[in-house]
Amino acid sequence: MNERSRNRLSLAVAGVLALAAMAPAFAADDTGTNDADAVTLDTVRVTANYGYQPIDVKQAAPTIVDSVSYDDIEAPTGDNSIASMLVQVPGVSYEGDGDEPRYITIRGISSDLNVTTLDGLALATTGENGSGSRRVNLQLVPSDIAERVDVFKAFTAEQDAAAIGGAIDIVSRSAFATPGPYFMVDGYGIYSSFEGPAGENAGGAGKSHWGKGLKTAFANRFGADGQFGVVFTARYQDRVRNSNKNWADARTYFDADGAPIAAPDPALGWDGRNSLAKFAYGDYSNVITNKGASLKLEWRPREDIDTFLMGYLYNRRESSTMNSTNIIGDPSDVRDRTQDTGTVAVDYIQSVVRYNQWDRTASGLTSGMDWHLDDLSTLSLRAGYTREQYKDTQPYLQTRTTPDGQYFSYLMSRLPQLTGYIGDPFSNPYLLRAAEMTHTRAQQNVLDLRADYAFNLAPGATGFGFKAGARWSRLRMDKDVDSLRRVTGSDATGYMYDPGYSHHGSGGLVVPWPDYDHFYGSVFPGLPVDEAATHRHSTIADYAYEEEIANAYVSLHYATDATHYILGLRYDDTTFDGRTPLTLDGVLTDEIARPNGGYASWLPSFNVVHDFNAQWKLRGSVSRTVGRPTPGNVAQAESRTCGEEVTGCSITRGNPDLDPRRADNYDLAIERYFDGGNALAALTAFRKDIDDDIFTLTTEVENDGVLDRIRQPMNAETSTIQGLELALVNRAFGFHPNLGASFNVSLLDGEMNYVTDSGGRTLDRMFHQPDWMANLTLTYNVPAIRGTARLSVNHQDDYLGSIGSTPWNDKFVDKMTTVDFSFWHQVGERWTFKYEVDNLLDAHPEWYHTRDIGGTISQRDEYGQGVYVHAIYAL
Repeated sequence: MNERSRNRLSLAVAGVLALAAMAPAFAADDTGTNDADAVTLDTVRVTANYGYQPIDVKQAAPTIVDSVSYDDIEAPTGDNSIASMLVQVPGVSYEGDGDEPRYITIRGISSDLNVTTLDGLALATTGENGSGSRRVNLQLVPSDIAERVDVFKAFTAEQDAAAIGGAIDIVSRSAFATPGPYFMVDGYGIYSSFEGPAGENAGGAGKSHWGKGLKTAFANRFGADGQFGVVFTARYQDRVRNSNKNWADARTYFDADGAPIAAPDPALGWDGRNSLAKFAYGDYSNVITNKGASLKLEWRPREDIDTFLMGYLYNRRESSTMNSTNIIGDPSDVRDRTQDTGTVAVDYIQSVVRYNQWDRTASGLTSGMDWHLDDLSTLSLRAGYTREQYKDTQPYLQTRTTPDGQYFSYLMSRLPQLTGYIGDPFSNPYLLRAAEMTHTRAQQNVLDLRADYAFNLAPGATGFGFKAGARWSRLRMDKDVDSLRRVTGSDATGYMYDPGYSHHGSGGLVVPWPDYDHFYGSVFPGLPVDEAATHRHSTIADYAYEEEIANAYVSLHYATDATHYILGLRYDDTTFDGRTPLTLDGVLTDEIARPNGGYASWLPSFNVVHDFNAQWKLRGSVSRTVGRPTPGNVAQAESRTCGEEVTGCSITRGNPDLDPRRADNYDLAIERYFDGGNALAALTAFRKDIDDDIFTLTTEVENDGVLDRIRQPMNAETSTIQGLELALVNRAFGFHPNLGASFNVSLLDGEMNYVTDSGGRTLDRMFHQPDWMANLTLTYNVPAIRGTARLSVNHQDDYLGSIGSTPWNDKFVDKMTTVDFSFWHQVGERWTFKYEVDNLLDAHPEWYHTRDIGGTISQRDEYGQGVYVHAIYAL
């Protein structure tokens, strides 16, 4: 952490403490009483508009929580997933998939260290395509399944303790919270502005611009006494997401004598000039299809019992063809160098066509019962089985040529530009470098059972109360890869062709592409199989993992008219068993490594909420939580290379002896509520001290008198992060009731001690942690046409995406601001017409390395804008 940031943040934290101390004085002018502190989140009925913090939820919560509500009419179509909804929440950033958020980061903490539930039950996830991470793909879960989504940032013993970042709970819709019979159907057209190659040389069907969608929702109560309820939602969307990626990520540097050096470092004698050694372009023909439905059945046989049964199934399929060209320069032959220009000899040109059919399916069956045993006691039971499946078939073809006497020229603008090419890329013979057909399948299922008993915790309750519960869950995950590899090295010139297309951003340069249809239709079947490569790549990435978690908790409550105390203790016990392939001396064997083990934790917490009056509220929280090692940390393919007995073996494997990360969490918040629940100002300060961070390291272990070198994930070092979150909400300004606004900004300051075999270094941030992020939503109602306009702005500062072998090679995702606009108006009593523009200012995701100087970047992606036109019918 740099000293300036430390001082700035410390001053801000002091300001929060001062504001908290002054709150009673401010409150002296307010009147009224407030008994909402005893209301549980489950009893709150949300009336907030989409994009606004549901103030009643936050005000009633016994701990620090931020929420976002869903609305069928108002929700932007671009916000069609839970991930997109959550970006509006203070302290939330994201890791994207193209032009959409996929994984949610809370307070700068990796998405692997969040807990995500649906009505309190764990969601299964295959993570990064079955890689063994814990991050939940919330891009796959549509927003219309939810009444709202709660993000808990401070923790009681009543929550799953594996949440260092935060706990996300998706609260499903309820017919008992919907006034009267409800029906909505929304049909819309989509125009995507970026055309790209529009299906040229594509493995699947390609489209230029147009897409379509349909979604519907139905809710009703029935039965003689309205004791039954049903909620049904369904959606279908087919949209084009053609795109371009421009990689200019290889730099060369020289000293004053013209000798190459490793970095633009004056200590190495750098001559101060910028040079480039690579241009790479990827153009994508993508069509994304989302479809699925949910059905929730509810039964209230009497006033003291509520039950539900819900099932859902959602599928996202992306047909994606990439045609890419890498032009790689020879760093030993750079001519005519100036400060920002030069000419480089071409070392080789590589052309790739890759066709993916990414298919992801999330499904589940959940049930629950809440039984109010008497005026003081409630028993809650939950059971769920959730599943996520991932499948992909990937043909991959790579060709390469090494031309003589060809050169490219560059200009080091923000995104380096290809300004000239000398020679003919079509004049050289091409060789086959890779010919593959890979099928990948991964799946995870989670069985989750829990029971909770609450005493004297009803709304308005005072005095002593408690809540106790137990939970058991079982996670099973496996991945299987079958990869057919053909022998390479043959002449590929015969199936290279002129696409008549210049890569976006390449200055008009046309290079040959390998012909996908011709190669996989006529050439690939006749090539000999590379048996060794096929066997290895069809086995080395396979694994299975099973995990059982048992925990129990007790949470003691004491409430007065003004203050609510919660003291809790949770016991968490985890056991696991894995199966991975074993490689001995570079040869893949039929043996299976079986890592297994477990760990247990006692996790205390203390929360307090104090109401100075009906307007001012102070919250504090101290808790300990854990971050469980990922399945990939434990169940990695094991490789052993052994020499003579005196030297021992070199072993690479997962580590079943890992401890979970442990975080001590400190939170303090001051909140001010205005205007009968229509306005809010909240300021929150937090700090997290994280021990037993996990890094991959090599250690020496004596085994039967010889010394083995074991490379595996290890617990090492600590990390810290602290920050401030400010949220301001006003649904209707007094000077203009038709104008509403929601604004939040978060400041983060982290420090991570990063450790490798070659040493360690201290970084002034965490992985995936922006220094700041902000959201602004403005709405303006137009009563004359029963319409509303909404402008939404999201800013996310740059963050560290990967750590390089040296600080110069660290890679960052650059800061980005996106602006969306929507407008809708009602026609008659049932019809609404809606118009949206996503990414109004055409923002581009960009990346840079520390070594990129002069404001240059390493990569830019181009996705264009999306325009949606809706016709909505609602009862």
